Amino acid sequence: MRRVRIVLGMIILIFSILLLLWGFLPARHEVRSQPISPTELQLPTPISFRFDAAFSLSASLSQLVPVF
Repeated sequence: MRRVRIVLGMIILIFSILLLLWGFLPARHEVRSQPISPTELQLPTPISFRFDAAFSLSASLSQLVPVF
């Protein structure tokens, strides 16, 4: 039984060292390009930021105050 544990421990140790060495290898150099059309570069218009909603600003539910 002791011999089996030693062999199993050696296998795990060798596997761990191999994974450690593999982790130190440099990563592949990869370049990804994504074309962006000029229409996607435009800033949003101010009207798209307008938010019309009524929120309750007080503690009671009966008093609603619109927020502009």
